[in-house]
Amino acid sequence: MQPLQLSKADSKVLAQVFDPESGPAKAEVIVNPDLPADRHIADADVLLQLKGQEKQAISLIEAFEKSTDRTTSKKQDVYRQSLAILDGLIAKYPQYASARNNRAQLRRWRFGDRNTLCQKSKSTQSEMSAAASASVDDLRQSIALSSPERPQDAVSPSQGRLLGQAHTQLAAIYYAASKDLESGEDFEITCNEFESWNKDRFEEEASRMFYLGGLYGNEVAKALAVHTNPHAKLCGSIVKEAMKKEIELAL
Repeated sequence: MQPLQLSKADSKVLAQVFDPESGPAKAEVIVNPDLPADRHIADADVLLQLKGQEKQAISLIEAFEKSTDRTTSKKQDVYRQSLAILDGLIAKYPQYASARNNRAQLRRWRFGDRNTLCQKSKSTQSEMSAAASASVDDLRQSIALSSPERPQDAVSPSQGRLLGQAHTQLAAIYYAASKDLESGEDFEITCNEFESWNKDRFEEEASRMFYLGGLYGNEVAKALAVHTNPHAKLCGSIVKEAMKKEIELAL
């Protein structure tokens, strides 16, 4: 039996489905180290001060993770302290995108991603639902604030890292919602904004966000972009079935 081989055309099509960056019009992010670190905070001293406050909030989490007292009540106390720092920072500088990204990460650290946007209908928890909705809003605003005016415009290295992180975080929240709805249990969407979405919509949006996160250099997002791509998975199952039948016919 001769080994099965795909034509060049078929190979090219499959490569583009499984690897979106392989297409002829490959998307590209231009990084310019000469650009300002933040699009909206021009004063370097102010930016340094803001980063210091962010670090203070993050250091509380890091200290908790290293401590022996990791009870739920202690975690809640640390969460509230860190949240208060970031809330105050964002209230004073609402256009500071990095703080919004970190505030979303803080909420994800406290509540996780599963059972947040989607919860079991008989045991919904409004605090978790509100936290997930707030995280989505923060990440969308962080992306909008740090994105260049036009897709083809360059970004600074810090902008690129932030966009990679924010897209990846948003993807993780959407992907968790898709897995909750897929579980077969009695889950319902608890956020009104997403009431018309279904499992496939959440998964498609997760794949798109992972792709964009990977485009901005996030390695985790790059790996997950294809894994969550419903079209790639569908194509993969079709190819598998077709090759199986072709092998059976060749025997």
